[in-house]
Amino acid sequence: MYKKIGWFLLFFSLILAGKASAQEFSAASSEELREALSDPNASVIKLQSGIYEGTFLIERKVHIIGDKGTRIIGSENGHVLTIAANDVIIENLEVEGSGSQNAGIYVTGDRAYLHHIALRNVFHGIYARNSYGHRFEHNLITSFQNKDRHKGFGIYLVEAPNTAVKNNYFFHTQDGVYVSYSDFCEVTGNIMSKARYGVHTMDSRNVLIADNRVTKSINGLMIMQSYEVFILDNYFYKNTENEGTGIFMYDTFDSKIASNIVRGNYRGMILENAQRNRLEFNQVQENDTGLEMGKNSNDNTIYLNNFSGNTRQIISEKDNRNLFSKDTYGNYFDDHHLLNLDHDHKVDFAYKSGDVFYQMADNEPLLQIFYQSPAVELWNMIEQYTPIPSDAFIIDESPLAEAAPVKQKELKSEKRNASSSREPSLILFFSLIALTSLLILNYGRKHNEI
Repeated sequence: MYKKIGWFLLFFSLILAGKASAQEFSAASSEELREALSDPNASVIKLQSGIYEGTFLIERKVHIIGDKGTRIIGSENGHVLTIAANDVIIENLEVEGSGSQNAGIYVTGDRAYLHHIALRNVFHGIYARNSYGHRFEHNLITSFQNKDRHKGFGIYLVEAPNTAVKNNYFFHTQDGVYVSYSDFCEVTGNIMSKARYGVHTMDSRNVLIADNRVTKSINGLMIMQSYEVFILDNYFYKNTENEGTGIFMYDTFDSKIASNIVRGNYRGMILENAQRNRLEFNQVQENDTGLEMGKNSNDNTIYLNNFSGNTRQIISEKDNRNLFSKDTYGNYFDDHHLLNLDHDHKVDFAYKSGDVFYQMADNEPLLQIFYQSPAVELWNMIEQYTPIPSDAFIIDESPLAEAAPVKQKELKSEKRNASSSREPSLILFFSLIALTSLLILNYGRKHNEI
């Protein structure tokens, strides 16, 4: 029995090793790469370190692996790499030199897996269109560095549902990730800096945006005409370009915004025509305005958030109708003087935003010259503690006596360098199988079973 098992494992390992080596193709020039892409027997193409010039079309399933220092440089006309086949894998490359309105990698096939790729000096980094099921992970993406050239998006999804964009680094792009008409997508663990918008959604449903960091941009998020967006555990800070905002939600419905840190932006969060959303356990601090509720933002539930260190905590259009407490739990405001005689979890009297001046300045813009003047601050303080409610106020009936616990996962630093080839793993796998078969054969001989 041991003899049969041992010979079977040895035979199986030899077949696998032969099959793997037969499917690999090595290329060291642009011509050899094109030959490999046209060879139906080359399912794995290993690119030696060096420069590959031109544009390349991938029309069949293939796995492309670059060596350290492998660079594909386009002609600055059209897409550099075009993936028109399904189940293509590309890893460990540097890609640059797209046309002025084109991408480093353009994807129309389904289920592309692109990882550990550095895309520089391109309009869009990765552009996926009319396809689905992609994974774009551990990539570094930046657009044109020349100030005279328009920048594109880091990753652009157009009708590309079920796509995961994870653990990438974006800087100097128009938008980091733009999700357009693409449902059930995931944007998680990314770092974005110096963009127009970190993440931008348009006409998309059921999108997860989590564990991202966006800084030094106009808006950390720009969520537009979208439904069921889940914005969780993100960190938006120092987005002050052009009166920037941490989270901007426009025409957004039935979404959840929770456990985010929104800090040091010009405006923390803006809701404009945003309805039936839940904002909870967010830390909104050190912004000029913490939360701004624009026109037609109704039926939102906003509770268990912490507002601290903001020049203005919350301002709102007077006709909005929203809920600022639920089940006797409201929000925490660091400028709300505590009076808690029964020592429970809430302050004994309601919190009002007190910014009636905002309503007046909205109708008479010239009044903005008095913004933050001592007279206006005194007026707001007096209005806040009047017992008569007013439509001009945000009223939290159950403000918290202590800050709500806001938990956020730490973003682990990821190595942005491309991974090495998987060849050592394959060699180790085949060696273990061969060694196991030899041990079984030897064990069988000692026990006189052969």
